[in-house]
Amino acid sequence: MYDFETLTNMTKYRTRFSRHRVAIYDAENDVNYTYEDLELRSNKLAWFLTQKLGMKKGDRIGFCALNDVSFFDAFYVTFKTGIIITTYNLMLRDKELFSLIEMEEPRVIFYSPECVFVAMVLKENGFKQEFICLGEKQDGDNYCYQDIMDIEDWQPVTPPADLNYEDIQMLIHTGGTTGKPKAAMISFRSIFYNALVDILYLHCSENDAAIQTLPLFHTAGWNVLSLALLYVGGRLILVRGFNAEKVLQLIRDEKPTVGISVETMYKGMALHPDFEKTDFSCYRFLLAGASPTGREILEMYWNKGVKLVNSYGMTEVGPNNMSFPTFVTIDEVREKWNSCGLPAPFNQLRIVDENGNDVRQGERGELLFNGKLLFSGYWKNPEATQNVFRDGWVHTGDMGYLDADGYCYISGRKKNMFISGGENIFPQEIEDCIMNIPGILEVCIIGVPDPKWGEVGRALVVMAPDAPEIEREIIEKTVKREFSSLKVPKFITFLESVPKNSIGKRDTNKIKQLYGSPED
Repeated sequence: MYDFETLTNMTKYRTRFSRHRVAIYDAENDVNYTYEDLELRSNKLAWFLTQKLGMKKGDRIGFCALNDVSFFDAFYVTFKTGIIITTYNLMLRDKELFSLIEMEEPRVIFYSPECVFVAMVLKENGFKQEFICLGEKQDGDNYCYQDIMDIEDWQPVTPPADLNYEDIQMLIHTGGTTGKPKAAMISFRSIFYNALVDILYLHCSENDAAIQTLPLFHTAGWNVLSLALLYVGGRLILVRGFNAEKVLQLIRDEKPTVGISVETMYKGMALHPDFEKTDFSCYRFLLAGASPTGREILEMYWNKGVKLVNSYGMTEVGPNNMSFPTFVTIDEVREKWNSCGLPAPFNQLRIVDENGNDVRQGERGELLFNGKLLFSGYWKNPEATQNVFRDGWVHTGDMGYLDADGYCYISGRKKNMFISGGENIFPQEIEDCIMNIPGILEVCIIGVPDPKWGEVGRALVVMAPDAPEIEREIIEKTVKREFSSLKVPKFITFLESVPKNSIGKRDTNKIKQLYGSPED
C-alpha cells in the first residue's frame, strides 16, 4: 500500500511545490514547460493510452525519436498507469531494430519527423503497432502527438492497484559494442534510487539546471542528472541532438549548473572557436561518462576553472555508481584524473579475483555490484540474466582497483585484456600512462597476434590539432618508465579518431575489424 501511494502520487508531489517553475526548456522550439504543464500533458497521454488504445500495466510504448518533451510526458505516465517505456537507438541497423521490437512488442511507437523513413520501413515489414508522429500527422497514421495534447474531454486515470517499486518502469538497451543489444529491465526502485544518489551525493537541487546533451535511448540520458532534477524541481534544457556551437551558446545564455556528456562532445566543444569566449563559471561540476575522457581534454576545462571529472556507470548496475564528491577541488581532481571517483550511496562494491575472492586494496580484480540501483534482468533473456547475476551480485566485466583513499581506477574490460608472454595486459593503465604526454587527445590499446609473444599491444593514438608531432620513441619510453617492456606497444598507429558508437563508447567490433592485426 505504501509503495502504491508513493508511486502514484510521485508527480503530484513535485507539481504541488513547483507548479509554476519551469521544468523543461525546449531550446529547439523556444518553449518552456512548467511542472504543471508536465502534469497536464501526462494526464492527457495516460488517458489516451488507457482509454483510447486500451493499454494497461505492463504494456510497452516505444520511442524512435530525437530528444523531445514527449519522453518526459511518458515518464510521468508510467507512475499513473504502470505502462513501460522502451526507447530505440536511431543508429541501429534494420535487423537489430526489428529484433528488439519483435521481442518487446510495444503497442505504440512514437517517432520524430526525422524518423519518418524508419517508421515507413517498419510498416512495410509488417509491424502493426500504432505509429504516432511527434510532428505533423503522417499518411497512414491515425494520430499525431498534437492530437493527444489537444484532447479536452480527458479524465484522470485510475492507477493499477498493484503498482509497486519492483515493477518495471523502463527497458533500456545496453550499448551493444561487442554484440547484439539487450533490453535491461529497469524498475521504479532502480530509477528512484539513482535519482536519490544525485540528490544526496551530487547535491542536485531546485537551483540546478542541465543541458540534455545525451540521447534518451541511453541510460545516462535518463538516469544521470535529468530525472533527479525533475524530482527536486530543477530545470532541464532540452536539445534534440548534440551540436557544439548550439550547446556553447546555451551555456552562455542559460547558465546551466551541472552536466554530463561524453568525450566526443567535450572534445567537440573544446576544439570549437566559441570555446574560449564561453564562460563556464556557472557550472558546479561536469561529469564525463560512457568511456574515460583523456587528460588533454580534461585540462582544457580545468584551465577554465571547470571541475570536469571522469565517472563510472553501467546500465545494469546504475548508472550512478562512482564519481568524485562535489567538495573536491580541481587540484585534487588533477591528482586522480584517471580515477572514476568513489562508490556512491546505495552501491555495494566488491573487487574479486578469478576465483571470486575479494582482493586486497590496491590489487586489481573484477568489479561486482549489489544494492538498490541494480537492474532486474534482461527482458525475455534468462540465460544472459543468469550469466551476469551470481549470488545476487552483478559481474560487470570491468577490471579495476581501489587506491589508499578508496578511489577506484578502471583497468579496462575483462574481455579486452590480452596475454603477452604469459602476462595479463590491461589496456587502460597503458592508455592512462600515454595520455600524460602533452598533445595526445586519445589512446586506444588493443592486443594483436604475435608469433613469439602470443599477443602484443597496438596503440591507436589521436593527436590534438595543433600539437607538435610525437615520435613513437617518446611513447615507448614513457610506457617503459612505468611498466615492464611487455606492456610497451609494439605497433603505434596515428589516427584522426578512434571509432565510436552513437553513445560515445568505443566500437570494439569495428576497432578490431580495422586494426586487429599487426601493422604491415
